Amino acid sequence: MLADVPAEIEGDPATEIGSLAYDSRRVGPGTLFFCVVRERADGHDFAAAARERGAAALVVERRVDVELPQALVPNARAAMAPAARAFYGDPTAELRVVGITGTNGKTTTAFLVRYLLEEAGVHTGLLGTVKCVIGGSEREVERATPEAIDLQASFRAMLEAGDQACAMEVSSHALALGRTQGTRFTAAA
Repeated sequence: MLADVPAEIEGDPATEIGSLAYDSRRVGPGTLFFCVVRERADGHDFAAAARERGAAALVVERRVDVELPQALVPNARAAMAPAARAFYGDPTAELRVVGITGTNGKTTTAFLVRYLLEEAGVHTGLLGTVKCVIGGSEREVERATPEAIDLQASFRAMLEAGDQACAMEVSSHALALGRTQGTRFTAAA
């Protein structure tokens, strides 16, 4: 899963992984927990809590004193995108994705793209600031462009729900953080 990421593995590299998380509150049994360093919190400080919640392994930027297999990487956030892409089976190899970026008009353009594709008979999901649509059902959103794990999970959910395409807002912040790394865009605007 971390084949595309240079990682030094400590512990059993064959540890079974059942889910991915970057928030220790979302960790359950078998989770690979990414110790992401953020503006206000350092995921390394939550490694022990992740273990208590059942984490199977950690992706770290520095070793932590927690008895779990650890993959040491230069940047845990950057490691999330290729790992999520592999974990969810590279969903954008099948799902056609239209990414819309820029300062103004992302939401309107994403809605228009989805409308046009739907009118052409292409079942289309939507990821954006206002809402997320997967298989025709609306869901709440946390941010315009989800973190890499959530993004790849959404793409996989779209495919499983019968969507053939996705119109999505791609914020410049998300691009800078590498959230869309590994996403295969059919078109970009």
